[in-house]
Amino acid sequence: MNAISLDIRPHEDWFQAHVASERARERENPAPLTLKEQHTANVLAHARAITAKERLSPTEVRASLLAALYHDVARFEQFRRFRTFRDAESFNHGQWGVRILKREARLADELPETRRLTLAAVGLHNRYALPSRLPEPFRRVANVVRDADKLDILRVMDETLHHPDAATRTAVLSLPDVPGLYSSRVREDALADRVAAYADLRSVNDFRVLLGTWIGDLNYATSRRRFLEEGHARHLVETLPEDDAYRDVRAHLLRRLSGGLC
Repeated sequence: MNAISLDIRPHEDWFQAHVASERARERENPAPLTLKEQHTANVLAHARAITAKERLSPTEVRASLLAALYHDVARFEQFRRFRTFRDAESFNHGQWGVRILKREARLADELPETRRLTLAAVGLHNRYALPSRLPEPFRRVANVVRDADKLDILRVMDETLHHPDAATRTAVLSLPDVPGLYSSRVREDALADRVAAYADLRSVNDFRVLLGTWIGDLNYATSRRRFLEEGHARHLVETLPEDDAYRDVRAHLLRRLSGGLC
């Protein structure tokens, strides 16, 4: 490969075949797999929009697109084997995705730098925070995928919680939807303008709060603009109860989400 091409259609074709194979093996409840397939398509679309506007090298752009396509490649096996998308109850889907890509030699024809950047982004995309000493090219690519992932997770959760269906419990990580059940740590993080952590979630409402805190965890101007313009985080926060547990958190997050581009 002399010039860096941004055409990744052979990879997209393989991914579609992989999904079809996993779906054929999942006869009991294929709805969560369909959700993840659509999520992947949307994350790739967000990654294309981000890389089109931000300053990345051609190698970084190609790696960003490949990593966006493959970031959740392990999710299908994860659900089929463990009936959950919770990494703590199964495996780290970022690291397992790297194993799948290596096992299937999916990046064998890519330039070494593209391959390294892609594998690192897949393996790191679901970390709470990136390593502090991560070299900048790796950080830039991982952040494209992390931003694109968050943007579509917001859509998924907004649509899922407003229109529940068979996939809802899986999408909300099987968290209980119980009024009055909340995490003090998630509350504290939101009020301190910190990004909340999945590990601290106790309820569906905590998940809504966590998603609202993501306004402080986007790395590109294009991502922040889409976050606010699409309005999914605001919709989710608006549905928080105005009770003693969430009233102040709800008001605080709505002020942040109404404050313009950060």
